[in-house]
Amino acid sequence: MFFTLSKIIDFILLPISWILISLVLGIWKRNTKLLYVALGMLLLFTNGFFVNTLYQLYELPQTKLSPNQKFTYGVVLGGGMIKSPQEDPTRINVGETADRMLQPILLYKSGVISKIVITGGDTSIKGLRTDEIRETAQVTKFMLAMGVDSADIIKEEKARNTHENATYTRDILNKTQETILLITSAAHMRRSMACFEKVGLHPVAYPVDHKKKDSPMGVLEWLMPSENHLARISQLVREMFGYVIYTLNGYA
Repeated sequence: MFFTLSKIIDFILLPISWILISLVLGIWKRNTKLLYVALGMLLLFTNGFFVNTLYQLYELPQTKLSPNQKFTYGVVLGGGMIKSPQEDPTRINVGETADRMLQPILLYKSGVISKIVITGGDTSIKGLRTDEIRETAQVTKFMLAMGVDSADIIKEEKARNTHENATYTRDILNKTQETILLITSAAHMRRSMACFEKVGLHPVAYPVDHKKKDSPMGVLEWLMPSENHLARISQLVREMFGYVIYTLNGYA
């Protein structure tokens, strides 16, 4: 129930939903103020400087590991690493968060982690959402092709959200007291760390897939509206509200 409800709430939390609701109400009630509110939100949420500043404040910075720091387990959280199947079913189509599966391979090759745990299952909701990606299986296939030994890959294919990622990983690792390296997107890391700590694991954050831009921004990036910024802030707003909801629910 929590999983299904959280996906429905996602729609309410989308900034584009706020804009559309204000626009529709403004037209329906002939309320000029609501139309200005819709325009203001549109300009704000498509502004590169505003969106980038929020990401800089919320994303965790890149982790600098010491040269001799080693971990048995690197835990990779699923979500967005693989796209839906296309015309050629044998091809692996990488998604927006593919950095989540690329960085663990580099860590494995350099000896920082010995085993890779991939956690993430089918997120389908009957009648509402269809998930045919089989992400964990596809990521495993990709890692094998990149030279990771099959004996060093541990698959968890039931988790549908971050709370379940943590719970099922704990069960698979038999409630290990070893420190694990937690690998997920930088904006997702705060909630992930809280969930894994809540179930009794001992994670070290290794955020990847950073969306922020640390280099100076040009005038056009400051002023020119972009639909990409609207998509990015939608992801961030959902993540921030997700952290709050998880905390209230006792998951984080």
